Amino acid sequence: MTFRFTVESVNDSVSLTARPVVLHAGSDRAEPAVAIRMSGKSHVLYVPLDRIEELLAGIKDTARLAAG
Repeated sequence: MTFRFTVESVNDSVSLTARPVVLHAGSDRAEPAVAIRMSGKSHVLYVPLDRIEELLAGIKDTARLAAG
């Protein structure tokens, strides 16, 4: 399963794509995670499953600060 989140703007659109991965697959340290890629960028952010809520909470807090 792949999840895509797209934001449309006047000039362009940007999307984030998230897909499930396993970090350290085949080892005793195997860990479920999500690979997040932003359109047009070659970098991938790997977020372990046990830190997803922390990431989302941080994004929400940052948005609240921006809203004033």
